[in-house]
Amino acid sequence: MRTSFFLSALAAGLVLGGCATKSAGAGAGDEALGDGYYGDDGLSVDPNAAAYDPNDPNVGAFADPAAGTGNFEDRYARVTDAGLEPLYFTFDSYTLPPDELAKADAAAQYLLNNPQCVLVIEGHCDERGSNEYNLSLSEQRAGGVREYVTAYGIDPARIQTRAFGEEKPADPGHSEEAYRLNRRAEFVPYK
Repeated sequence: MRTSFFLSALAAGLVLGGCATKSAGAGAGDEALGDGYYGDDGLSVDPNAAAYDPNDPNVGAFADPAAGTGNFEDRYARVTDAGLEPLYFTFDSYTLPPDELAKADAAAQYLLNNPQCVLVIEGHCDERGSNEYNLSLSEQRAGGVREYVTAYGIDPARIQTRAFGEEKPADPGHSEEAYRLNRRAEFVPYK
């Protein structure tokens, strides 16, 4: 009984000790704060919450163990002429900006008009912040857009998400304009 209690207390201490976050208002010399840090509101993304597994056969639509990974990219042809534009996010946020919602609306309408198509929503970040944090933030960006699009009544099984963090920049530059273009969700349809 004492051993069980001790092991439980030790495990709880390890979990709590491993959940430290960056403090708000970090000064010069601290780890670079970027498109992924804990803001003053304390409500930013928790990088320890990332659970995205691109090889999970249950992620997204029409998962069929006999078809391999279940990823749309492996089973469908990419549609290159859909005309869907990237949706851009503000710094350190996965909230869909009101002035960008028309792009998510267009993606939903595309799926409604093309019932034979499926969609991958790719989440991206700029290079600032840790790799782990940006991967988590990009996952939440893609997930938020997916939730918005499925609210149109679209079967969630027709939409998969991918989180790329900072790995696939739209602009490789290091300016504010480049960072703005890299904080995005891209709509990639397949047929």
